[in-house]
Amino acid sequence: MKKLAMNGGAPIRKTKWPLWPVADARESELLDSILGEGKWSYNGKLETQFRGLWADYIGTKHAIPVANGTVSLQLCLEALDIGFGDEVIVPGLTWQATAACVIDVNAVPVFVDVEEDSWCIDPKQIEAAITARTKAIIVVHLYGTICDMDAILQIADRHGLYVIEDAAHQHGSVFKGKKIGNLAHVASFSLQNSKVFTCGEGGVITTNDDDIAEKLDALRNCGRRPVKETQDGHTGNYAIVGNFIQSGNYRITEFQAAVLLGQLEKFEPQVELRERNALHLNKLINEQGLLKPMRRQEGTDRQSYFNIAFRYDEDLFKGLHIDTFRRAMSAELDYPFTACYQPLNDCELYSPLTKKRHQLSEEYTKQIDPKRFKLKEAERAYKSTSVCAHHKLLLGTGSDMEQVAEAVQKIWDNASEIL
Repeated sequence: MKKLAMNGGAPIRKTKWPLWPVADARESELLDSILGEGKWSYNGKLETQFRGLWADYIGTKHAIPVANGTVSLQLCLEALDIGFGDEVIVPGLTWQATAACVIDVNAVPVFVDVEEDSWCIDPKQIEAAITARTKAIIVVHLYGTICDMDAILQIADRHGLYVIEDAAHQHGSVFKGKKIGNLAHVASFSLQNSKVFTCGEGGVITTNDDDIAEKLDALRNCGRRPVKETQDGHTGNYAIVGNFIQSGNYRITEFQAAVLLGQLEKFEPQVELRERNALHLNKLINEQGLLKPMRRQEGTDRQSYFNIAFRYDEDLFKGLHIDTFRRAMSAELDYPFTACYQPLNDCELYSPLTKKRHQLSEEYTKQIDPKRFKLKEAERAYKSTSVCAHHKLLLGTGSDMEQVAEAVQKIWDNASEIL
C-alpha cells in the first residue's frame, strides 16, 4: 500500500487551517461609521488616527499611509532625491517591487547576493558593490529573519549612504529594543492581503526625519505640501501656494483606514502566536535534523513571520528532488509549501527591458539588465534548498506544528516510495 498522500495514501492533515485575513464585527462597525461622514479619502478622521497609532507603535515620529507597498518604496527613493544617474544596492532575493521601484525613478538597481542561512542581503558583499554613484541600500528583512542591521548601518555610515528598510514581511518584529521600521532613514511596509497586517491593499512609510516626512506627504498627495496642524488637531487642509513637488495621487481611503484600525486591535496577539508556534516548530525541526530552520538574527527580541522557511538537503532525503518534497509536504498537510522568491537576475516578474519607458539610453539599458549579476546563494535557495509556507500556518496550535514535523518525518521514512 502507498503511504504518502501524494501517491494516494492517507494524509496527515484532515482538518482546515486557519483563514487569513481575520475580521469580525469591529471592522464592520468602523466601516459603517464613515459611510455617512461625507469624507471617504484625503486625510479623513480614521486615516489621521491610524497615522498616529502606527507611528506610536513603530516608535517613529511619522507614519505616512500610501496606496500600496510598491509605491511606498518608490516614494521613499523620491523623497531622498534619488533618480537618474544614481545606483541603489538591492538584495538579489526579494519580491520584484524592491528592484522595480529603483528603475521607476530611473536609477540603477545593483544586486547583491544573500546569506545562506538567512536569505537576507550579505553585508560582506555590500561594500564591494558600492561605487561613486551609490546613494542608498535597500535592506529586506525577508520572511522570518531580520537583516544584520549593525553591520549594514556601519557600512552606510562609512560611505554616507541612505538605508531604506523594506519591512513588508516584518510588521511587529523587534531588534535590540526597537521595532523594525525604526532602524534606518526611512522604512516601507506593505499592507497587501497576504501580509501579517493588512487592509487588502495599501502601504505605510515610517521615518523620524521631518523633512523626509514632509516630502513623502506631498508626494503621495499630488505634490501638495501639507500645512501645519489646524485648530482641531488634524492636517486635513493643504496649502494652495507654491513650492509644489511633481507627483501623483498615492493616497489611501477612509475605508482602508477603518480596516487597519480594526486589524490593529487584533495585531499583537497574532504576532505573539506566530512567534510562539514558529519557535516550537523550529525546535521540532532542529531535533529531527532533516531540515534546517533559518537563522534568528542575534539581537532579535521578537520575530514576526510572513513565511516560515526551512532549508532542504536533497542528500538527506536519498536524492529526492526538492520540487517533489514540496509537493509531498503540500499533499500531507493540505497546505502549499513553495520555493522562495525567484532571484532577481532570473525572475519572470522582474523584466525591466520589456518596458519602453526604461530604455532611456543604450548605456542605461545595459546597466538595468538583471542578467549581468551573479547571485549564487539566491539561485541555490530558489532551485535547491528553500521550503516556505505562508504565515497563516502559524496561526494554528502547537499540535498543528507537530503535524508539520510529522510530515517531514513521514516523507523521509517513505522517500523510496517516490524514488
